[in-house]
Amino acid sequence: MNVKPTGKKVFSKLSQKHLIGFTIAATAVIAIAILVIASNLNKDSTLPELRNVFTLYDEYNMTVVVVFDIEPPIVQLIAPNGRRVGMDNIRYRTGSNFIQYFLPNAMPGTWQIAYDPLSNTEINTPYSVYMEHIFIRDFEVQETDDNGNIPAAFVVSADEPGEFSYEIHAVFTAPDNSIADEILLVKGYGLLNEELRLTLDGNRIQDMGGFMLRLTAYIQHGQAAIRDTAWLDLRLR
Repeated sequence: MNVKPTGKKVFSKLSQKHLIGFTIAATAVIAIAILVIASNLNKDSTLPELRNVFTLYDEYNMTVVVVFDIEPPIVQLIAPNGRRVGMDNIRYRTGSNFIQYFLPNAMPGTWQIAYDPLSNTEINTPYSVYMEHIFIRDFEVQETDDNGNIPAAFVVSADEPGEFSYEIHAVFTAPDNSIADEILLVKGYGLLNEELRLTLDGNRIQDMGGFMLRLTAYIQHGQAAIRDTAWLDLRLR
């Protein structure tokens, strides 16, 4: 009796079943992997926490300090127009439990911070106005002219361009060099890093004896200000 082998057909049926099962399993794994990747992308693009930091009504240089208790969190500052500030593109300094970010000429409006606290249990975000230093240089006067006027000139230096305010007082001293009186001669505005020439009215003080000139330059930011002062001693002239 001849018996036809049937193993090939059985193997073929088993292979098809296994192949179908393998295909379904592989498809499921790929789908899960896609979901995981998408989930991670969403986490990277949208930080879980959002808070308002400060509101400005004018343009200021601002600094924001991110204070943490365990490790540096992932943070992103959001401008009032919705633009996200790249943290790698702004100046910052770090400490053991803080990162301080500097925002020069921050636009008016409400600034926000988006962040992922990671393992931190507490995140604080204090802020303040910051200002660069200014320096008075080349403060000088010339001899009083025939009309009693005193030509003067000076420069106020800073790291960035801008405007400043100034006042010049004539200061009169007592024999012990204490200030006995002072008179405001002029006040006004100037441009940083550019020489300012002006004329002081010496007629107001010509009969009051020798005096000193006190020049005060300052930049006002709300209730805060940076300033510098320079003196010229004209008591021996």
